[in-house]
Amino acid sequence: MGTSKQVGDAGENYATDFLRFKGFEIIHRNWRSGKLEIDIVAKDRHRLVFVEVKSRLMVDDRVHPEDRVNPDKQRKLILAAQNYLIQNPHNGPLRFDIVSVVITHFSRHLYYHPDAFFPMGI
Repeated sequence: MGTSKQVGDAGENYATDFLRFKGFEIIHRNWRSGKLEIDIVAKDRHRLVFVEVKSRLMVDDRVHPEDRVNPDKQRKLILAAQNYLIQNPHNGPLRFDIVSVVITHFSRHLYYHPDAFFPMGI
C-alpha cells in the first residue's frame, strides 16, 4: 500500500462495504462543508449516522486509529453534522460512529465503534 491517501481510500471503501453488509443505507461519502468533512453519512433504519473512518498501516500496535478522534476532531465532526442538518433536515435520532481500519501486508482489520461519542446541542 502506498500513500496515506491510498490507505485512507482503501479504509473508507472497506468501511462502506462493512456498513452496507450490516444493512446501512449509504447516503453520502466525503460530504463537505467548507473545510469540514464527514467521511460517511448513512441511515441505520430511521437513525442518521455520521461515520468517521480512520485508517492506518500497521506499524505500532500501541496506537489505535480511533484514538485520533480527539475532542478537537469531535468538535469539527459535530460542526460538520450541524451544517449537514441545515442543508438536509432530519427529525429522527442521530448517532456518531467511528470505524477504524488497520491494514497490514496480509490483511485488513476493521473495528466498529457505534455511538463513539455523544454531541451536545444537536
